[in-house]
Amino acid sequence: MTIMAISSILMSLTLTLPMMLQPLSLGLNLILLISMTSILMAFYISTWYSYILFLVYVGGLLVMFAYVSSLIPNNFFSSMKTLMLFLFMATVIFISLMTTNSLDSSTTQTSMLSIPQKWAMSLTPSHLISSSSFFILLFLGLILFANLLAVVKVCYHQSGPLRPFSSN
Repeated sequence: MTIMAISSILMSLTLTLPMMLQPLSLGLNLILLISMTSILMAFYISTWYSYILFLVYVGGLLVMFAYVSSLIPNNFFSSMKTLMLFLFMATVIFISLMTTNSLDSSTTQTSMLSIPQKWAMSLTPSHLISSSSFFILLFLGLILFANLLAVVKVCYHQSGPLRPFSSN
C-alpha cells in the first residue's frame, strides 16, 4: 500500500511538472519528485543507491536553481491552482490503483521479491572501490576538482555571469 501511494504521488508530480511557471515551484516540484523516486528506489534496489542518487540530483538542482533565480525577476508565488490539481490527480491515481481488480495481493507481494540477487549484490558499496575502478574514481575526482576551480573562477563577483546584487 505504501508503494502504491508513493507511486501515485510520483505520477501526479510528473504530470504537474509542465504546469509550473515560477522557478521556485518548479524547484520544489523537482525536489519532491526526486525524493519520491529515491524512496521508491530504496524499496526496490538499495538504500545507499537511492541516497547517492538523491544527493547528486539535489546538488545539481541547487546549482541550477541559484543560477536561474539570479537571472529571472521575482514573481509572486501563486500556485493554488496547481496545488489543487496535484492533490486531485494524486487522489484519482491512488484510488484507481487501489480499486484495480486485475492485481491480486499475493501476486504483488511475490513480484516485489523478484529482484535478481546477482544484480542486488553488484550494488554494494564495496563493489564501487575495487582495484579495477580505483583509477577511474581518482580521475573522476580530479575532474570534479578542476570543475570546482573553474566554477570558483567564473563566479568571482566582478567578472561572473551572474547578475550583480545591490547592497542597500
